Amino acid sequence: MRKEPPPSSLSSTAAATTTFGKLFVCVETKLLVATLLSFTLVMFLWHLPPYYQNFVSTARPCTAPLTTSVVVSAVANTTATSLLSPNVSLPYTANPIAKKYNSVPKPKPRDPNKRVFEAYGNVAALFVQMGAYRGGPTTFAVVGLASKPIHVFGKPWFKCEWISNNGSSYRSKAYKMLPDWGYGRVYTVVVVNCTFPFNPNQDNAGGKLMVNAYYGESQRKYEKFTALEESPGSYNESKFQPPYQYEYLYCGSSLYGNLSADRIREWMAYHAWFFGPSSHFVFHDAGGASPEVMAVLEPWVRAGRAMVQDIRGQSKYDGYYYNQFLVVNDCLHRYRHAANWTFFFDVDEYIYLPDGDSLESVLNEFSGYTQFTIQQNPMSSMLCLNDSSQEYSRQWGFEKLLFRDSRTKIRRDRKYSIQAKNAYSAGVHMSENVIGKTLHNTKAKISYYHYHNTITLHEELCREYLPAAAKNNVNWFNKLPYVYDDNMKKLANTVKEFELKTIGKKPEALTHNDRIGTIQIDSAQN
Repeated sequence: MRKEPPPSSLSSTAAATTTFGKLFVCVETKLLVATLLSFTLVMFLWHLPPYYQNFVSTARPCTAPLTTSVVVSAVANTTATSLLSPNVSLPYTANPIAKKYNSVPKPKPRDPNKRVFEAYGNVAALFVQMGAYRGGPTTFAVVGLASKPIHVFGKPWFKCEWISNNGSSYRSKAYKMLPDWGYGRVYTVVVVNCTFPFNPNQDNAGGKLMVNAYYGESQRKYEKFTALEESPGSYNESKFQPPYQYEYLYCGSSLYGNLSADRIREWMAYHAWFFGPSSHFVFHDAGGASPEVMAVLEPWVRAGRAMVQDIRGQSKYDGYYYNQFLVVNDCLHRYRHAANWTFFFDVDEYIYLPDGDSLESVLNEFSGYTQFTIQQNPMSSMLCLNDSSQEYSRQWGFEKLLFRDSRTKIRRDRKYSIQAKNAYSAGVHMSENVIGKTLHNTKAKISYYHYHNTITLHEELCREYLPAAAKNNVNWFNKLPYVYDDNMKKLANTVKEFELKTIGKKPEALTHNDRIGTIQIDSAQN
């Protein structure tokens, strides 16, 4: 029987080497694949958009810090969840690329008749500050918006505290006002008055005004914020005493919609002439200051006669008519000690004085009153006189719209002027929070012409024509009586001359509604 020789040691070694090599290659391949998979997974997670929990909510606890730290952790088969981490931080105002609000569902009750109410997200802020201003040595005003349901159906309140840079602090109660006459929508306007028994910054060391806004009667739930800061040495008591910087200040309501640059130009030129050089105009752009509108306002801004504030951010807060109550109250307190008289009216309204009176003489007569209201002369927005000698396409709006609604004994909206130093809040038609008397019977001394429905019209205003005999008759149009009134027309050339001299425009640079008589052009250029 044939016997096999025993395996040699060399063959055994070769076999072992081959086996080890195969094992090494296999392990190396698996490691490489695992590494590639890990790298791919990391890169995939790296490019995922981060989702942060909404730590910045209007209903956050009063003890919440001004900065919130978050880190994103990815967990298998779950959504991204935000966790607190000391390593990665976001500022309080940080806006993540995408927000995801995760709510932990409440456990279902054992009783099937017990209903559970699940709340998701936030609705309205407790308080949205627009501005805070010192109103005098001892008083401050904080102007903003607040959730209307809370203030109408709840009992929120405020508390003020001055924290001085010298380490001392003083507290005072706050008085709140809701000046929008109930017109607010989701948000209502709130003016918070903080009055201290003495000047909290009397040493001029500087400090800050802190406000606590409470959700209800309980003192446990509130929001605390810094409303105003004064740097050391910045307090100047002379700012709150006459003489003031201006005689007259205009606080404009929100500018919105597709406004006509021609109408804005005419309005600005007229009132810059009417109020004189010691006046200033504050406009608030809520989306209506188009490039064309800004082009006609810019010369007045450069001349120091006007300013345009961008308030387009107000659109996030649903208030009445582009938050115009908020705007006029902010303007009142921002410029409370800037002028002797502050006027509130719209850009389709023109203040007018009867022949022989000056604005200075009228206001001297009214000086014993804190505010006076101004009655309107409602003008047709389309009726013109059928006169072939007139080139209406080159005339200004108030130069050719000459028919006034003559109805009497009906209620019409008024506008007003106020000595702002004696007012705590402003309205659109008058203020209800003033110290002193209000005068209403002013028709013989001052009024305003109202050209309703003209401010957003970009085509020719004259769309209906009345015969020459209409000058002396009562004319019925759309079942309304109109009479001829050319008081504003008589001022047109004077205003055009004034515009030409004041902002240096030449006739060829004006818009198409710029006709000035030959004599007036010559005199303006001399």
